[in-house]
Amino acid sequence: MNTVAADSTGLPRAIEGLLPEERILWATVRLTSEKGFESVRVFDVMERAGVSRAAFYELFDSKEECLFAAYERVLEVLFAYVSRAFEGNGPWPLKIRRALRACLEACSAEPEVTKMATVEVPAARPEAQHRYCDALRRFFPLLIEGREYKRNGIDLPADLELMAVHGAEAIIHEEVVADRTEELPEKLPDILFTVLVPYLGPEAATAEVHRAESG
Repeated sequence: MNTVAADSTGLPRAIEGLLPEERILWATVRLTSEKGFESVRVFDVMERAGVSRAAFYELFDSKEECLFAAYERVLEVLFAYVSRAFEGNGPWPLKIRRALRACLEACSAEPEVTKMATVEVPAARPEAQHRYCDALRRFFPLLIEGREYKRNGIDLPADLELMAVHGAEAIIHEEVVADRTEELPEKLPDILFTVLVPYLGPEAATAEVHRAESG
């Protein structure tokens, strides 16, 4: 069996041994991260993936279709990685802390891919922006359990998960744009507070942040 080198998030760093479609997708991810989508040619993808023109167009009708498929694959891998960190025993705030830490560590380990996925591609194509927003919605189910922690007498808005996720995303986006992606794990306390405070209230959310900082 061929082995494929990958980092802890599941993003392959070597594509030898993968099926042609997978080689094309991950070659597109790496090339777009390195050069920007507009600068990547189909020939570049073919050369990096080690496939023929016929093989490429047998799988994808255009560079744009290939990009969206590659973009979707990155988002799938990230969500699966974060979801695994969320799973397991422990109260909901602890599971959220684990999930956020995993997300930030994954992003910091791949700064170029993170910038491609969160800034460059969504800005390049309206369809990619829609896909990015859909990807953020995948995190909503991880937050639903937080509604059980609501303070007495407080009615939580229906779109609270949207607010919490976009609050976290705004902090991440700002750091990525400022080329501080590798320092993202240091933002865990701020992002954890942003996500927890609508559910727990400021005092309980602050206490959870202190636990994260001490352990």
